Amino acid sequence: MTRKGDIAAFAVAGIAIFSFAVLLAFALHRLFATEAEMRRNEGDNMLWAISQAQSSALLFDLAIARRVGIPGSEPDLERRYYVLLSRLNLLSEGPQARHMERLGLSGQVDDALRAVLPLEDSVRGLSFGEVEIATAVHEVIGPLIDDLGRAANRSMVNDWEETGARLDKRRDAIVQVIVAVLAILVLGTLLSVMMVRAMTERQRIRSSLSRERETAEIYRDFVALVSHQFRTPLAIIDSSMQRLLRSRGRMPYPEIEARARQVRSEILRLTRLIAATLDVIRLDAGQVRAEPQPCDVVELVARTRARQMGATPDRVIRIELADEAPARIDTDPVLAQEILANLVSNAVKYSPATEPVVIRVSAENRQVGFCVEDRGIGVPPGEQSKLFDRFFRGSASQGLPGAGVGLAISRRLASLLGGELVFESRAGIGSSFVLKLPHEWQGGADALPGDSAS
Repeated sequence: MTRKGDIAAFAVAGIAIFSFAVLLAFALHRLFATEAEMRRNEGDNMLWAISQAQSSALLFDLAIARRVGIPGSEPDLERRYYVLLSRLNLLSEGPQARHMERLGLSGQVDDALRAVLPLEDSVRGLSFGEVEIATAVHEVIGPLIDDLGRAANRSMVNDWEETGARLDKRRDAIVQVIVAVLAILVLGTLLSVMMVRAMTERQRIRSSLSRERETAEIYRDFVALVSHQFRTPLAIIDSSMQRLLRSRGRMPYPEIEARARQVRSEILRLTRLIAATLDVIRLDAGQVRAEPQPCDVVELVARTRARQMGATPDRVIRIELADEAPARIDTDPVLAQEILANLVSNAVKYSPATEPVVIRVSAENRQVGFCVEDRGIGVPPGEQSKLFDRFFRGSASQGLPGAGVGLAISRRLASLLGGELVFESRAGIGSSFVLKLPHEWQGGADALPGDSAS
């Protein structure tokens, strides 16, 4: 299924990229076409050319009438004649001629041009009172003026229609470009989402592989350590039982009692190893949840002390309460006692029998600090960064029982209670572990499966 999903994803990405390129090319084509159409001046401004020709014909006809009717008037009659002639020549050539042909007036322009050309001699010699010549010229110019007026009207109507058609085309082109751009944006978003999902999935796979490697490495160390820790007490138990069997009832009772005590001690050690293993499994499975309730601080530390004194009655464990320490806090007393019991047990285990262990309770910034202090061997500086790693056992723990999970579990439990576990230690002088818990319950972090304890 994964391979088919990958093939489908690549196919969709390929289609999206191809569509992206096609839409982009189409949008660019429409933009270039619209720009070229906007630069094209259809008919070369025909309305202006026709209007100028009509104006020239009117001025020429008026100039002839004034020359004939008013003595000494219109000295520029010849200039007006040549202006009219140039306007008519302009309308009969090139794009203007094609435009006049579309308007259906190209014949009239040609006829007017042929009729105006012979008037040059008459215009030059025209003087006051030559009404016949003026009338003949007017008979040629009058229809031309009417034809040019109709041509101007038709040109204006055509220009409006063509302008409307061009605007419609441009609007359609703009709409098409907008649609293409929107489609490009959609495809770009799709590709971006696919890329982000692919990168996220790749990162998730990498993280999963990394966690699996770390978990595999942790559990390899765990199996090696626990197998060693289990093998030692089992070997002692087996040796004691074999000695009892070989004695065939001749072993003195004090020796039997001593061996029985040794067997019980090793069984207790096995029980603790199994409990620690189960605690690790429950934490990794996310099955440990805090159940906060009002908790008496004095009772909490007193129970912790009594629990340790039951195991090591010959040790001195003192409790010191600061004046600012609150009487009660909101927390899970079971988990809090488990943390403190582990800290006190470690303090007893790693300090001389002649040195006391102190449980000191103080408060600061709405937090209660439970400090467990010993005057033991301490933790070397090079090992302090690994102290909370699961299954890590320092050089000072050689020959002492344990699985190397107590501090890791304690830090995870402290996080569940919304607090933290910190420490200070100097080799050869002692260690001080502080459990900081909020005075009022604020919610703790969940124990996620596979979460790192370091």
